[in-house]
Amino acid sequence: YLALEGYRVTIFESLPVAGGMLATGIPDYRLPKDLLNYEIDIIKNLGVEIRTNTSVGKDVPLSDLREQYKAVFLATGAHKGMKLNIEGEDSAQVIDAVDFLRAVNLGGEVAIGEKVAVIGGGDAAVDAARVAKRLGKDVRVFYRRTRAEMPAAKEEIEQLDREGIEIQFLVAPVRALYGNGALRGIECIRMALGDIDKSGRRRPVPIEGSEFAVEIDTLIPAIGQEPDVDSLVDGNGLKLSQWSTVEVDLATLHSGVEGVFAGGDVVTGPATVVGAMAHGKIASQMIHNYIQGTPVERHYSVTHPALDVEVVELADEEIEKLHRPSMPLLPV
Repeated sequence: YLALEGYRVTIFESLPVAGGMLATGIPDYRLPKDLLNYEIDIIKNLGVEIRTNTSVGKDVPLSDLREQYKAVFLATGAHKGMKLNIEGEDSAQVIDAVDFLRAVNLGGEVAIGEKVAVIGGGDAAVDAARVAKRLGKDVRVFYRRTRAEMPAAKEEIEQLDREGIEIQFLVAPVRALYGNGALRGIECIRMALGDIDKSGRRRPVPIEGSEFAVEIDTLIPAIGQEPDVDSLVDGNGLKLSQWSTVEVDLATLHSGVEGVFAGGDVVTGPATVVGAMAHGKIASQMIHNYIQGTPVERHYSVTHPALDVEVVELADEEIEKLHRPSMPLLPV
């Protein structure tokens, strides 16, 4: 949007390819890469420069960008996987779902074993399990609540069933088990649902004495992500929330630091692609106002639908029926 307004825009991308989580976090069967690259080419053709393998805060200090550019928009996402906080998880055979999906999407060698356990119930967990299945692995998903509480999209969970991926509910990991220096299994404990917690769901409570072991050689935690902001916040005035997200004025996305705006998952935590794109559009409007010296504020225009709606009678053959495109799926 800023390029369309005539601004010269530079994108600093820490990954070796453009597209962020769209390019490296979402499997190709959900988001075809040729479609994504087509959209990226449109942006490049508008004159936007994309510098890959360049991490803001590490390779380029934020202070330098503030000196070289009239405004900075931080959209670094939430690529840092959250820890299980169990014994034995710091191992080469324990790979976070985001790192696993990134390695697969970038086409590199993915060193995982034959028996894979995925911990979690969100979209990242489902994606990791389905990708591991496509690599020919024996995959099981472990989730500490029930199917009804799984935050993943319903249709994605149904695909797990269709592809023969077992989900064990009301189960939580306790510790990773090793033998001869290699991961041999995982000890789990069965859970029961207790009182409702802050998330609005019933809190899982361990059942004493219900521990059991599962034989695996690869563990993929997928219990959530958070922004990796350690290198961004370095005496530059940026403020972080208790969830390690950048604090901004949610109406304008201004961070409170002169000329610095932020949006997407680095502000909201892991959310939706559509929400992140909406933040990009809002930020472009606010940055335009900032550079032009006009007030950095949102102007809302709310329209109300007419109360009287004309009823139009149509025959069945006159109604165009649109169906959701079917994504190609590999047989498993």
